[in-house]
Amino acid sequence: MTNTLSAAVATSARTDAATESDHAILSEVADTLTTPRDQPANSFVLHAPLEVAARSALMRFVDDAHRHDARERLREVARQWAASGNPVAPPSALPAESEAAGTFAAALDAGDPDAADASATMLARFAQPGDLAALIGDAILTRTTAAAHAPIFLYLLPRVAPRGELPVALLRPLARELARVPDWRIRWVDEFVPATTTASGLFAAIAATPRVGAGDSQFVHPTLMQVDPSGVAAGQLAGTVPSRDHRAAAHAILRAAALSMLLEPDDHAPYGWSHCLTMPQAVLGISDRLADPARAIAVAATYAVAFRATLGVRPLDEDGYAPERPALAWRESFAAGSSAAAAAVWHADAADDPLILIELASRAAVHGDAHLVKYTLACLDAAAFDTERRRLYLAAAAHLHGVWATTATPWRD
Repeated sequence: MTNTLSAAVATSARTDAATESDHAILSEVADTLTTPRDQPANSFVLHAPLEVAARSALMRFVDDAHRHDARERLREVARQWAASGNPVAPPSALPAESEAAGTFAAALDAGDPDAADASATMLARFAQPGDLAALIGDAILTRTTAAAHAPIFLYLLPRVAPRGELPVALLRPLARELARVPDWRIRWVDEFVPATTTASGLFAAIAATPRVGAGDSQFVHPTLMQVDPSGVAAGQLAGTVPSRDHRAAAHAILRAAALSMLLEPDDHAPYGWSHCLTMPQAVLGISDRLADPARAIAVAATYAVAFRATLGVRPLDEDGYAPERPALAWRESFAAGSSAAAAAVWHADAADDPLILIELASRAAVHGDAHLVKYTLACLDAAAFDTERRRLYLAAAAHLHGVWATTATPWRD
């Protein structure tokens, strides 16, 4: 999955001076975030490196009217990070460069945050952002620690730091979180055998996921455990994830995720249905750098099945989103709520697509919620990757912006 908004959509007009100023601010913020804190991560700490990477990717599309506030949001992440706990001391001993990836994986298996940090520190000394997925992607693929968000970091970092604009050392805090609970993993894929058929049945399999209920917690690990040990994920996905036809499989997963945002009630839109897209997309985005891309697609599909099983209450139909044209123009629709915003963007003129992109990116860049930032970027990337359903993803992004403009409240933990 290689098409992203930076390669496949029109860019907004940015001056060289503005871009350089953005890079300077990003470098300053990233330097703060490379030092882990001494407490287990809350939602802010866990998301902060991912949030900075996503905000960085959106910055080139932010209009002049929002640019100052977008930069201030980046600085606020650094301020909150500095106040979130005491810094962890740098590792006293590092593995050899040739052993860093192996010791990283071993540290995660052993549940040793200090050793994971030391390995991440060494990786940061020699690895380029685009190297990380091949070096450590297989070690983190099935882990549900760090809210199973590590693939998002591996997916986003090369996007925004191809020349080191953001440091690989941002891996350090994430590495410590990955090692905290070594037994938290998706396990059904250990026995996964890809199908020899096409991906034609994958969307239907996700759509037919039986409802199991949300359980006692809607955090990511408990959500995934509702479908992994129970056999729900294996039962739905066995025989549907192809050994080839990976692009079509990715389309099926991403479309199911976007439609879930559009068709389901808004109760779980900010922190449930947003994850249903951002998490699978990241795994799909790094799958071609892993040992077994089909296994990675199975993990991505497991995320979609988990959110459908625990949160879904309405039928999922690939052609099920067909809103009536609203009276509002798309620019005025966000304050009218999720349905109006999504429908207005769905029916907007195709010539407005670049303007819609800039509007969504600018709104996200000045917003305080990391999930909205990540979801907006994910929708723009999905629109560039799955061009046949481009408007579906733009509508899904508009939907979540409409939720935040009217009913959503910030996550507290």
